[in-house]
Parts: sequence; structure tokens; C-alpha cells
Amino acid sequence: MPFDFIIALEQATVAVGQVPGGGPATAATGFLVNDPLPDGTPRIVLVTARHVLTRIAGPQLQIGLHLHNPDGTWRKEWWIESISDGDRPLWARHPVYDVAVLPVQTPPEVAAQAIPIAWLADENTFERDQIAPGDQMNVLGFADGLASDERGFAILRSGHLSSYPLTPATQGTFLIDYAVVTGNSGAPVFRAHQEEARRAQPAGSDGPAPDEFIAGMLAQQIIAEGRSINLGLAVHAVYIRQTLKLLDAPPEPSAAPAP
Repeated sequence: MPFDFIIALEQATVAVGQVPGGGPATAATGFLVNDPLPDGTPRIVLVTARHVLTRIAGPQLQIGLHLHNPDGTWRKEWWIESISDGDRPLWARHPVYDVAVLPVQTPPEVAAQAIPIAWLADENTFERDQIAPGDQMNVLGFADGLASDERGFAILRSGHLSSYPLTPATQGTFLIDYAVVTGNSGAPVFRAHQEEARRAQPAGSDGPAPDEFIAGMLAQQIIAEGRSINLGLAVHAVYIRQTLKLLDAPPEPSAAPAP
């Protein structure tokens, strides 16, 4: 079968929530990225919205992993991850945009589902591929905490880019014509081929086409006068890349004690 970008992202996209009994229920979305340490040691990182992790009560969260049963069918299994070690957070946040990244210790089967960093758009992607207002983008998320079925995969929806201009990437965010609800925060926003083009890809291809990529991450719904106007705000993938780099940044020096 030819490679299918949407299916690959379905497997990498996970539900994120509060550990039962740890505080008010939290429903959100995240996706797993293969981000090796500087020395090449494998590392899997959960990408989600910064406000999702700040609202988790306690030192742990849970993510819904996709695992195979012995007969080859899928199942969802909740997996507990620590987000802090005492007062020290184990995750990094972007200083400006609503992005957070958390290294996670997943089973090898799940680690293999994580996407490469190369699938994230960079500073030149939108201009290179002539991305323009009205272009369709897809979103994988858990609206109100709902999955597509009991196997726990995200619900696929789509919307159109609704802001102009879209370049340069340093603008930081873009709008998408998409009805955002609770649970969509942290969802990957991506460009994928339509059905005919996906089927036309050669068998044996092992990665996305050059014009398939993750454009960004859904951060919030747009509210006007106290009501939703069916627009979502997405953070450009460039800032996901920047936040991943913060995991390997040296810690800031402590302030010198007062004399």
C-alpha cells in the first residue's frame, strides 16, 4: 500500500487528560514527535497546548495510547506520565505562544508511531508550497473528549485557512474556518492530499509527499462578544520546532543570593 499521511497522523495523535481523581476533568489533544537527544539517544515527545498542561492538577497526566491486540485489532490504553518532579516541571513551554512539549516514556510500539520533526512546517514551507487563504487544512482532535470509537483514534475534520497574509511564519499564528470546542486544544493542523492523490502515490513510499506537512497546532477558539464564531487559532509549526529545542537548552542560572 502507498504511504498515507492521514493514517500516520491518526496513529501519532493522542487524547490528553487529567488522571482520574486528580482534579477537574481535562480533555485535550496532543501528538507524538520523534525528537532524539543531541547525542542521538531516542526520545519521544508529546506536543500539546501550553494551557493544557498548566491546567492539569497534580504531578501526572494521562494519554490515550494506540496499541495492537494479539489478533491485530487496535485498542486504547490510558498511560500515566509525570509532568513534574516536585516543584520542577518536566516539560518546556514556548515563551510567547501556546505550545508545550513533554518527553514521554511510551512502549516501543507507540514510540514507532511518533512522527519525525521533518514533517513539521518550517519558515519556508508556506511560501514554497504557495499556501493561500481558502486552502483546506485537516485537523485531528478529541472534541469534548470524544474519539471516533472505542479504539480511541482522533476525529478527522477540516476547515479552510481564513487569514491573510500567511507569510512570513514569524507572524506566529493563523486562523482556520473550523468550529473549535473543548478537547481540540493541541490538535495537529495539517495539509494532506485528497483521496485521489493519496491513492496515486506509488506503492512502497515510506513518507509524505513534499507538499504534505503539519502546518501548526490548534490553540484556541475565537470568541466574540461571549460566543464562538466558528474560527480556530493555530500556532505555526515553526514555534513547535522552537519549543522542542528548549528541551535541550541549558537551564537558566539561578539568581545570585542577596548580600
